[in-house]
Amino acid sequence: MKSGGDRDQIAAQHNLIAFEMEGAGAWDEVPCIVVKGICDYADSHKNKVWQDFAAATAAAVAKAILRRYAAHDGDPSSTQKTGKAREPYYYIPFAKNVRFIGRATVLNALEDVFFGQEQTQRMALVGLGGIGKTQIALCFAYQVKEKRPEYSIFWLPVLSDEGAERAYAEIAKKLGLQKRSEDDDVKGLVCQHLSSAEAGKWLLIVDNADDQELFLGSVDKPGLEEYLPQSENGMILLTTRSRQVAGEFAQYDVIDVEQMDKKEAMNLLRTSLAQKQLLQDEAVTIELLTYLAFLPLAITQAAAYLNQTRAPPRTYLSLLQNAENDTRVLEREFRDNTRYRGSQNAIGTTWIVSFRQIQKSDQLAVKLLSFMSCIEPKAIPQSILPDDAELYDLESAVGTLCSYSFLVRRGQSNVFDMHSLVHVAMRGWLKKQKLERQVTYDATCHLAARFPPSNDADHDVRREYLPHAMRLLSRNSQNNIDETYRLFEKVGDSFETDRRFKEAVKCFEEVCWWKQGLLSEKDHDRLASEHMLASAYLNDRRIEDAIKILEHVVEVQKETLDKKDHSRLASEHELARAYLNDRRIEDAIKIFEHVVEVRKEILDKKDHDRLASEHMLASAYLNDRRIKDAIKIFEHVVEVRKETLDKKDHSRLASEHELARAYLNDRQIKDAIKIFEYVVEVRKETLDKKDHSRLASEHELARAYLNNRQIKDAIKIFEHVVEVRKETLDKKDYSRLASEHELARAYLNDRQIKDAIKIFEYVVEVRQETLDKKDHSRLASEHALASAYLNDQRIKDAIKILEHVVAIEAEILAENDSSRQLSVNLLQDCFKRLRVAYDDNNV
Repeated sequence: MKSGGDRDQIAAQHNLIAFEMEGAGAWDEVPCIVVKGICDYADSHKNKVWQDFAAATAAAVAKAILRRYAAHDGDPSSTQKTGKAREPYYYIPFAKNVRFIGRATVLNALEDVFFGQEQTQRMALVGLGGIGKTQIALCFAYQVKEKRPEYSIFWLPVLSDEGAERAYAEIAKKLGLQKRSEDDDVKGLVCQHLSSAEAGKWLLIVDNADDQELFLGSVDKPGLEEYLPQSENGMILLTTRSRQVAGEFAQYDVIDVEQMDKKEAMNLLRTSLAQKQLLQDEAVTIELLTYLAFLPLAITQAAAYLNQTRAPPRTYLSLLQNAENDTRVLEREFRDNTRYRGSQNAIGTTWIVSFRQIQKSDQLAVKLLSFMSCIEPKAIPQSILPDDAELYDLESAVGTLCSYSFLVRRGQSNVFDMHSLVHVAMRGWLKKQKLERQVTYDATCHLAARFPPSNDADHDVRREYLPHAMRLLSRNSQNNIDETYRLFEKVGDSFETDRRFKEAVKCFEEVCWWKQGLLSEKDHDRLASEHMLASAYLNDRRIEDAIKILEHVVEVQKETLDKKDHSRLASEHELARAYLNDRRIEDAIKIFEHVVEVRKEILDKKDHDRLASEHMLASAYLNDRRIKDAIKIFEHVVEVRKETLDKKDHSRLASEHELARAYLNDRQIKDAIKIFEYVVEVRKETLDKKDHSRLASEHELARAYLNNRQIKDAIKIFEHVVEVRKETLDKKDYSRLASEHELARAYLNDRQIKDAIKIFEYVVEVRQETLDKKDHSRLASEHALASAYLNDQRIKDAIKILEHVVAIEAEILAENDSSRQLSVNLLQDCFKRLRVAYDDNNV
């Protein structure tokens, strides 16, 4: 349409703004963004003089768009192949702070160092507590989320080991990774995933890395820094009060977060106040902000006080000036190796005023705050709080604490966070009031009563409470009271249920130490605690320690309790289990037969304890090569447990595992493999890769594969099991030696004869030190070593061993026993080969 007049007429009729000329139809043919620099509106006043300016404007806009556009790394066709882009993951446990003010300089610096031309992958924010590092990091996280949707974002608080462990577990859950460890494994799992290309682009914020030893580690213990991922696709932003931590972590890429300037501080106070007219006296406001050291947290708390009381700023300033300004506790607990600029106790001054005001108006709020000062400051479930008041009063008290910003609710949940400095300031205030000991005592009594017992229904609640109980117990050295050790007992039981055996041992050791100092050796409670400690030792593979305690407990209980008493039977069961783990098979069988006999008299056939003893008796029979007896019992136990227990239940899986082991020993190899494959699959979902039970099932599956001539499959599993057991078990441990024996057997079947001999020689040497000469496992290793020697043409060495094995097996095995026949046949084969060798050499 070349006529300008026609264009004017049509524009007037249809209310058009302009006519498209150069770009018309382009977007219908090519997926694109058209950037138009307008020089005219294609009307009758069209003027080409402005075209150069319009082109320059369009170019500048296009450049700005390209700088913001997220470039795709890797194969651009990957999205087309899969049909959709990789979805980002987010774990940011805090809502966006809509009142965040200022900090443009710091945020721009972060934007530049992470996304500019000279990009870095690590950056640290360092500054005084309460300066606003966390809020800056939170604002930056949401900026990245909004502007760069291809980035996953994760938040990792490192206030304590337990808090970090919980965060890693949440991140693993978000990523769909199975938790595999009680100690460091979940951290390693997350670290490994984020270090891989599969994770895509991500931002990790490590918040409150203030404890140098916790983060950087010590000579005796690695720090959390070792579990931070490294990837060219990833970025880590760390916040800390410690300049040393910042330097160690980020080298020169450190931003010092300074106090707010007057304008930012004034805007923050104005935004936070409900009554803006309170700021009419600018001079008083500036004086108040100066007294608060222009610290964001102090300003926010001051505003919360003013909103609640509706007092003018001058009143609050007067309260601050008249308050006792002695915050040495804060300076002592939070002082770092590097001194901070400005007043170190300004926040403490603000909080002392607030504590006193709450004390006057809401005693229940003070009680709650006092209790929370004893536990972990993050992720506090409302259900853990003392609730001896009416629900309305409790909600009102929580509301008071939230109104002062001492508590922050996580979204719409009943979970709260307390700033770490509020936490410490409250402890300091209680100490000054000479209330700390009483508050700790009350907190211990409350949590000892509130912490749920170990059962499946309360599993999630126990997980929520556990970090708080551990925090309380770690600071409770002054209160040696019954409730302290009752809480230790419950926490230890929780660790035991979660198969965190080393942590359970520490708790039960505390309980036993306490009760041994108070109670006689025949006291029922003391014996019960010793029983629990011994069970934890046994599960932690400290077999000799377990036996020593259990023998004492059983001896005392035989004197004091009836033979049908539940506690006595439980201790006898555990002692027999310890004997079985120590290869004292006959001793174990004798006790298990007694326990099973008594429990059959007094317990229902579906009772868990009765089934547990029947299971262990069958295991002992299996280890004693009474295979048919073992199978009969295991089939019964498995049948009952399938009726009564979930398919992922540890006890049910243990019985299925043992039944498969019995089938394998009975040469029912296909049936054994079917069960083992199922058990291994479930245990990989539910247990850590270092868990003893999971490794045992993997070991047995590999053994079944080997017997089924799936040699390569067997070797792959055995190599993994041996590697892990070398890390976790003593070199004389029976299970470790069993896996090494089987790996050598697999190598022998794979014609890796030299490797097999090397392992067999080691296993035989250790088993000759630790096992009786008639032990089946020792004889099996000696037999296997002889077979390896024979394959290596070391016939005389093989004969020497086999003559010993055949002689011993003649004493302990029936004439038609398959193992005995194998040894006899192998010895005869050796003699035949030796005669052939002599004949070949004309001897």
